[in-house]
Amino acid sequence: MARAVGAHIAIYIDTLAPAPGISASELDSLQTVFDTRLYALDTVTFGHVSDIDTNTVVIVLMTNQVNKLVTTAQCNSSGYVAGFFFPGDLAPGFSTTYNNGEIFYSVVADSTGTLSCAHKNSEINLVTPVTFTHEFQHMINFVEHVLVKGGDPEDGWLDEGLSKYAEEIAGRSFGTSDPHFSQYAIGAVYDGYQYLLAPGDTPLLIPADTGTLAMVGASWLFTRYIVDQFGTALPGKLVQTTLTGAANVAAQTGQPFAETVSRWALANWVSDLPGFSAPSELQYTSWHLRTTFGGLHTNDPRDFPIAYPLVPTLSAGSAVNISGTLWSGSGEYMRAVQPAGGAEFTLHFGANSTTAVSPAVVPRLVVLRIR
Repeated sequence: MARAVGAHIAIYIDTLAPAPGISASELDSLQTVFDTRLYALDTVTFGHVSDIDTNTVVIVLMTNQVNKLVTTAQCNSSGYVAGFFFPGDLAPGFSTTYNNGEIFYSVVADSTGTLSCAHKNSEINLVTPVTFTHEFQHMINFVEHVLVKGGDPEDGWLDEGLSKYAEEIAGRSFGTSDPHFSQYAIGAVYDGYQYLLAPGDTPLLIPADTGTLAMVGASWLFTRYIVDQFGTALPGKLVQTTLTGAANVAAQTGQPFAETVSRWALANWVSDLPGFSAPSELQYTSWHLRTTFGGLHTNDPRDFPIAYPLVPTLSAGSAVNISGTLWSGSGEYMRAVQPAGGAEFTLHFGANSTTAVSPAVVPRLVVLRIR
C-alpha cells in the first residue's frame, strides 16, 4: 500500500519494517521534496523517465531488504547501502524476471538496529533524498540510453559522475548559503577530496558505477569540470544519446577526450592557486577547491586532514625523478622547481630509465609553467 503519493512519486514501506518507523508527517515531507524539487530537477537536467508499469509514478520502496544488504559489523566498519536503482527492472526482456517498473529501493528506518545497524528517522530524512536524486539520474540515464535510444548503458565512471553532479545541483537548488546545500553536496566534495589525496592510485575510467570513494570523487570532479567548461546543457546531451564513455564526452564537447582529461588534470592543481591566473580552459568556475577544502580542514580536520589534498612530489632541476604506475585517466603530479635564471634541463618520460612507454597505452606528459 502506498503511504504517500504525489504527482510523480509514490512512497511504499515494507509491511515488515520495524516499528515505529517513519511518521506520516515525515513521509509527507519526503514525498514533497521528491515530487516537487528532485524529480523536476533531474528530469529537466538529464532527460525523461519511462512508465513501463503504466502507473504514472516512480515508486520509492523503503524495504528491509536494503538494510539487510550489509551485516551490522559491515555497516559499523564500512558503511551501508542507502538505496539503489536496479536496471533489470526496466531492461527489455526482463519484465517477468524482475519488478517491471520504475523503482528506487531505500533503507527503512530502524532505530534499534534489528535488521543491521541502527538507522534513526533523522538519518533517513537526511540521507534518503540525496540518495534518491543520485539513483534517479541512473534511472533516467538507463531509460534514455537503452529504452529510448536503443543503445548500451552509459559507462559506469561517467554515469556515476553524473549522479554525483545530480547531488550537487540538488543542493545548489536551495542556494549555497542554505544548510541543504551541504546536506546534498558534501558527499561529492568529500569523495573529490579522497581522489585528490592519491590521484596516482585512482583510475578515472572505472568499468562500472562502483568502486572506492576516491574513484567516485574522480568521476564527480571530471563531470563538474566539463560542465563548467561546456555549459549546463551538457549533462542532458551526455544522457540522451547512444554514445558512451570517452567517445560520448568527445562528441558532446567537440574536443578530443585526451585533451579534455589532460586539461582537467591540470585544473585540479591550479584551482585558485595563489599567485597564478589560470587560463579559462583550466578553470572550475563553480568551485574554488583550495578555498573549499581549506575551510573544511579548519572546521573538520579529522575528515579533511590537510588544507589541500593534492600535494605533488617536489623536485628541483636535474634532480627530478619519479617512478610508479599510471592508471587510465589519471596520473601522478610533480613540481619541478628552479631558481630564476636556472640552467635548462631535458625531461624524459619513459617506461623506465632506458625504455620508451609503449604507444599502445597512449602515454601523456602534460606540462604547465606556473611562473
